[in-house]
Amino acid sequence: MQLYPNITPYHDFHLSVGDGHQIHVQEYGDPDGLPVVVCHGGPGVGLHADNCRFFDPTRYRIILYSQRGCGQSTPHLINANTTAELVADLDYLRTYLGLEKWLLSGGSWGATLCLLYAIEHTQHVQGLILRGTFLATSADLNWLYSSAGAAAHFYPELYARFSQNLPDVTSILKFYQQQLNDDNQINANHFAKLWCQWENVLSHGKQQHQWGLSSPQLGLNMARLMVHYFAAQCFITDNFISEHYKKISKIPTWFIHGRHDLVCRFNAVQQLAEQLNAQLLILDGIGHGVDNNVSLSAVRRAADLMYIKLSRHKCKD
Repeated sequence: MQLYPNITPYHDFHLSVGDGHQIHVQEYGDPDGLPVVVCHGGPGVGLHADNCRFFDPTRYRIILYSQRGCGQSTPHLINANTTAELVADLDYLRTYLGLEKWLLSGGSWGATLCLLYAIEHTQHVQGLILRGTFLATSADLNWLYSSAGAAAHFYPELYARFSQNLPDVTSILKFYQQQLNDDNQINANHFAKLWCQWENVLSHGKQQHQWGLSSPQLGLNMARLMVHYFAAQCFITDNFISEHYKKISKIPTWFIHGRHDLVCRFNAVQQLAEQLNAQLLILDGIGHGVDNNVSLSAVRRAADLMYIKLSRHKCKD
């Protein structure tokens, strides 16, 4: 199954959300279609235009945006940049666009943000399409960054370089916070490279030999934002999502998850899907990235099925 064709946005703008931040927003597809907002991963990655291709542009109004400090949103700062503020930005965007309800979709950290928004603003959520869901618990951070985590066992030689032989997750995150915010740009870029290469190995199973994404500054910005959030456990209490799942138990939800995901724990998502009585599409032999046709087709399939389901509900109403 191929993705929908490349299209250009019919609306491209910046929206002031307070504290000096402006978020970059793009809209694609049918202005009168079923509205879906896509939350990107990271934290820190920024919107990617290809994410609109999971959704039928003749049926969906597709809203992409970059979270505070990401992509073309400005400024690239960690000040006034917390999870509560990102959730508030999302709801402000919904209000600005004149929407009563919308569908939320996201992968990894984007899925976390979708769940947190749905818990706080349940009445405005029509459905959730979540890929490679990150639940932002201490167990998830240990899975990613501790010596006992799965990734460290798969890539011990790379983990030794990444961890700098520090004893625990707290120490590692504190160390990277210090280095990434060093006034010495060469030193900060060096550790941003280590951080992003580790993320790339976990997501795609291979090292990124050419550093910098499109530029070293983007990599440094992404690493700073990720460490800023993870050092604060994403500014939520441990197990917050699993303790509040009942608030979203009536929202139609699709989970898409690779069984071999080294970034986001499959067993935790499987348990949450069971609690929510949600649809769970398990991708055997697949990891975290969407650089394969299986993952791409699965997300498009979920989007197509969600549209059918929500359209049937609308007809009943």
